[in-house]
Amino acid sequence: MSRRPESSGLLEGMEISPMSELGRTLTIPRKPVAMEPIIEIYPVSSNSDDDSSRQNKPPEYRGAGDFPQSMNGNPWLPGFWRQFPLKGISSLLGCVACIIASVVILVVSDGQPTSSWSLSPTVYLAFLISGTNMLARYTFNEGVKIAWWYRALRGSSVRDLRDHWSHADGFWSALFSGRRFNLVALGSIAVTVMVIDQPLIQRSSSVISIKTTSPTNVTINIAREIPWGFTGVQNGRSDAVQVMTQPMIAAFNDHNSQNAIVQSGTSCSDNCTGYVEAGGLAARCNTTSGPIEYSWLGNQVGAFSYSPFNVNFSVIAAAAPSYPNGTFGTPAQLVMKVGYTNNSVNTNCAGVRTETTCYLASSTIRYPINITGDVIQIGDTVNQGTVQSFQPAPPMANVGTDIENDQAPWTLGGLFIAANNLFASNATYNIGITISDTMDLPDTLSNQFLDFPPLDLSNANSSYMLVSPHACISNWTDPTMYILSQLNEIAFRVSLYASSFPYRDTGAPSDPQVVTMQQVRTINVFRSDYRFLIASTVITMVSVVLITPMFLGWWELGRRVTLNPIEIAKAFDAPSLNGPGSNAPLSQLGKSMGGRGLKYGEVEGFVAGSETKRQLKLTNSVEVSAPRAGEVYI
Repeated sequence: MSRRPESSGLLEGMEISPMSELGRTLTIPRKPVAMEPIIEIYPVSSNSDDDSSRQNKPPEYRGAGDFPQSMNGNPWLPGFWRQFPLKGISSLLGCVACIIASVVILVVSDGQPTSSWSLSPTVYLAFLISGTNMLARYTFNEGVKIAWWYRALRGSSVRDLRDHWSHADGFWSALFSGRRFNLVALGSIAVTVMVIDQPLIQRSSSVISIKTTSPTNVTINIAREIPWGFTGVQNGRSDAVQVMTQPMIAAFNDHNSQNAIVQSGTSCSDNCTGYVEAGGLAARCNTTSGPIEYSWLGNQVGAFSYSPFNVNFSVIAAAAPSYPNGTFGTPAQLVMKVGYTNNSVNTNCAGVRTETTCYLASSTIRYPINITGDVIQIGDTVNQGTVQSFQPAPPMANVGTDIENDQAPWTLGGLFIAANNLFASNATYNIGITISDTMDLPDTLSNQFLDFPPLDLSNANSSYMLVSPHACISNWTDPTMYILSQLNEIAFRVSLYASSFPYRDTGAPSDPQVVTMQQVRTINVFRSDYRFLIASTVITMVSVVLITPMFLGWWELGRRVTLNPIEIAKAFDAPSLNGPGSNAPLSQLGKSMGGRGLKYGEVEGFVAGSETKRQLKLTNSVEVSAPRAGEVYI
């Protein structure tokens, strides 16, 4: 066994004599720094028992770096699966999974009500996109380790290795790398630019309001017909002299005031459209039309007042009883007569006159309605409503109903009074009575349906230029459909008041109606904008793809590598890290050298001619003093 001569500390027995400001030489004793002896051990073969026992005896180690390779070495184990970067590839796949999850959330949430999601899709997207970016950054960091060591393994320069590290450490270094551009710079730019996917993916989901239609059952408490004798009472010998009952007056006043038709407890949460059966008036009408000359009629008598527009009503009592079936033969009816003139010409005061006679019978009508909350609106009853059945005449037990008799109750009597008050009309032409023919419009309806030219005040600069209707040249439109619609609206209101009144002769009210209606709801739903989704997905996927090449060559590495300064210093053969094998992983370096004291600072040495050399090093803390301001270090 040979032994290397032990050496003392470098400063032992030496003095440094710097010059003072006054030119005097100062002798400063320096404390020797002891160097740890280095022992080399070589096995020697021997046939003697003593030599054999010495050969098998564990050697004694004195220096920190005095470790045999057989005890400190780590095998170099390259291979595809052996060095497979599981963490890096897993985080890479995690990025792809987050991207797929973001796409799924946007596709699934598109058109879904906001109430069906406890958290909005944007919250999930925020988590996923943050996870994507964090995983991408982790993937990049793992790839940088492999790229740096693979570059060193294949042969490189200090500048090239520095560029690999600096491009990974900062975006600006990668962006302005110029001719030193490499895969690490590409990955650094990609993982930095990738953050713009956050505002894009956030904008890909928004909330809008839409209308949805679905069937729903709605409960409406309304009578299917107007009860016998419910609306009017004859007040005298003539059936034309009647008064309204209390519920009829309430319905009449509601109509005149245009009060909302309110029905609570319908179970319609938003807007429902459908049909409901209620009492109403079924009309059977006859119409005749022909030319007329009002001036000729006036000439026959010398002076004449004739109505070019008129509406009047009358009532017909129930017919005599039909004893075989115990009921009246014919139910009571209302009669409405309408006459109006159009296509008028001034010559001979001529025009076309149309006359319509309608018989209105109490019936069950299927009304088109719209319910918004608790408010009912009646649709176009004339064109969309249908007659379900006609109400029969009262039985013999109610022989006093709907007959011409003082104090007799009438089923349609109140509607007759309402019609006369609201719609009776009589416009007149006065021909030959005064110097010129005149016209009277004494009521609402004759003015309402006057077919007048559109209002134009552009050329009217005085009241004498305002247009007004004149006799013989005025025209009207047909009020029949309007009157029938208004009367049925009143009948609908009466049916609501009659919901708790006995149905016919059963002694009990009819059950509430449960009808199926189409419910139109305004709901908030999520809307996915796939333009932003596509843009975000493309940016993220491209960034992930650009990071991937940094993993190339992992199969040529023989251990798990990091960019930890300790591991890199070990690779550069730093004296402070003498000890474990050169292929030791970072975990082993930490265990074997974790207790060593290190310090960065000034270390002095000597060159030829006893010149002092000062350097800054990270080395044994015993040999280091603090750096001095202004000192030049080499």
